[in-house]
Amino acid sequence: MNARPFRLIPVIDMKAGLVVHAFRGEREKYQPIKSILTNSAELSSVVAAFVSQLGLREFYLADLDAIAGGGSIGEARPGNLKILAQLIKENREMPGPPGQLSFMVDAGVRDGISVEEVLKTGADQVIIGTETLLSLFHLEEILQRYGSRRIVVSLDSRQGRTLSRTPELVNLSPPQALRRLQSLGVKQFILLELHRVGTGAGINRQLIRECLDTLVTSDFPFNESSLLVGGGVSGYHDLQWLAGAGVSGALVATALHNGNLTCQDIKALTNCGC
Repeated sequence: MNARPFRLIPVIDMKAGLVVHAFRGEREKYQPIKSILTNSAELSSVVAAFVSQLGLREFYLADLDAIAGGGSIGEARPGNLKILAQLIKENREMPGPPGQLSFMVDAGVRDGISVEEVLKTGADQVIIGTETLLSLFHLEEILQRYGSRRIVVSLDSRQGRTLSRTPELVNLSPPQALRRLQSLGVKQFILLELHRVGTGAGINRQLIRECLDTLVTSDFPFNESSLLVGGGVSGYHDLQWLAGAGVSGALVATALHNGNLTCQDIKALTNCGC
């Protein structure tokens, strides 16, 4: 069981400067978000709606243009990170306690240079997806430079197999990849099942249990590790199961935008809520 508070983290997928609805990882088909929380697909409006209506202040943001770009973060991208940087700057300049919003960002990081570009936005943590990571050598260099606190590794998977360009990971299941990455000093993980994203079809409880078992049975202290789960969350009962199983938190988008998760649900699960 996880003694730390359960984290409910809204997912914000950005493409061509707008927040879009992700579905099954078919990124070329994504369209601007339609939500009961806001009529706008602008980042500032979506974030403001999550804060004011649901009391949520921690976010996962994916720069889909950078993830799909295949090159460095600065190449041919319509400014998703620039938009984020401006939002973070404006938030920090507002009266009141600093650090009101928290962002972990996936921008197709491949090496240390691209990590630095993400951190320049003011992001709190950088997500390194197995889908875009070039090699474990690059990951080791990143961990040595920035430490495990600011780095989160996303186990990107489809149908039980890890998506990766990295030869050491490409043929592994997510639990096997998790164990290999733990040996390098990674402590914070996301289990992201791309084929479940946006479907509301439910979570893969067996795979989640296997990943948790891997964390528990490793040589590293379990209380220093964390596992977030994304993809397929259907509503309150999925989140209740995740919290009870010892998962640190969940990445959610569709269930928030369509109203399947209410403010009352969020209050029951976390210390947040309107």
